[in-house]
Amino acid sequence: MSSRTPLAVEPPLRSVPARPAERARDDGWPPPPHDPRERELALVVAGWEVRLFVGRRFEYFVARGFWHLQLWHPEARVSVLTPSRLTCGLYEAYPIANWKAQAPDYDKLVTLLGGLFAAKLPEKAAVLRLERALVAEVVRGSGGVPS
Repeated sequence: MSSRTPLAVEPPLRSVPARPAERARDDGWPPPPHDPRERELALVVAGWEVRLFVGRRFEYFVARGFWHLQLWHPEARVSVLTPSRLTCGLYEAYPIANWKAQAPDYDKLVTLLGGLFAAKLPEKAAVLRLERALVAEVVRGSGGVPS
C-alpha cells in the first residue's frame, strides 16, 4: 500500500480540460496564464515567488474581477494561481498530470500538490495574508469587481 496521499478528496478536484493550442510548449515554460514571465516579481515567501501583473494588465484584471496573484516555485517549476473569476473562484495549479488542476481551498490545494513536488507551499496563514493584502485590498481600493 502506498503512503502517498490520495488525490481524490471531497469535493473532487477539478481538472481543466486542455486546449490543444495551449499544450506543452517547446521553450519549457508553462502556458498562459501560468507563465511567470508575464508577471513581475513582488516578493519571495518560503522559496515561492509572489508574482503580479503590472501596468495595463493590472488595470484590466482588477476592473474585471480577474485579479489574482501567482505563486511560482522556480526550482520545482510549479505555478499556483489564487482564486479569481479567471479560475472560477478556485486555486489552480500547473503542472498536474501534465496540465492544470483546481482545488476549492488551500487545504485541498496542499493535498493536490502533496507528494508530487518537493516544494511545499508557504503556510496557510501566509498565503491568506498575501491574498488579503495583494488581492482583496487592491480590488476594494480600486473599486474593481471582487474576485
